[in-house]
Amino acid sequence: MKKRNLIFLILFVLTALFTSCKKERNQTVTVERDCTGTYLRLNGKDYKVCNLEKVSSFSDGATVTATFKKINECRGSAKDAIVCFMLHENEGWIEVDKISY
Repeated sequence: MKKRNLIFLILFVLTALFTSCKKERNQTVTVERDCTGTYLRLNGKDYKVCNLEKVSSFSDGATVTATFKKINECRGSAKDAIVCFMLHENEGWIEVDKISY
C-alpha cells in the first residue's frame, strides 16, 4: 500500500512539473525591435532573442504566440550582430522554438 501511494505521489509531482513548464513556455508575447536587437516582451519584461531567423518574418509590435526557453549564452545568429551603444534592459537571452500569429 505504501509503495502504491509513493508511486502515485511521484507521478503526480512529475505531471505537475511538466505541465507547469509547458504553461510557462507557450506565451502570447510582443515582438520588440530597436538598434540593440530583437526581443520578445512578456508581462512588461523583454527577453533578447538569440536565434533571429525564427522571428525575422514578424514585424515590430506584432503580437504572437511563442514557445521559448531561457539560455545562459547565445550561440545563435544574434551573438555577433552589430548593435548600437544603447542600453536595453532585458531578462537575458532566449531561444525561440516555435512562433506564430
